[in-house]
Amino acid sequence: MRTGLLFNGILCVLFGFAILVAPELLAYIVATFLIIVGISLIAAWWKVHNALRGKW
Repeated sequence: MRTGLLFNGILCVLFGFAILVAPELLAYIVATFLIIVGISLIAAWWKVHNALRGKW
C-alpha cells in the first residue's frame, strides 16, 4: 500500500520520457505534465516513507 505513490510516480515519469522520445505518440505538453505529476508523486511517497519510518 505504501509503495503505490512510488510505483505511480515512476510509471508517470517513464511514460513521459517515452512520449518525449517518440513525440508522435502525444503532444509535448502531455509528456511534461506526466513528468511533473510523476515527480510530485515520488516526492509525496518519499515524505510519507520518511514520516512513517520511525513508527513501524
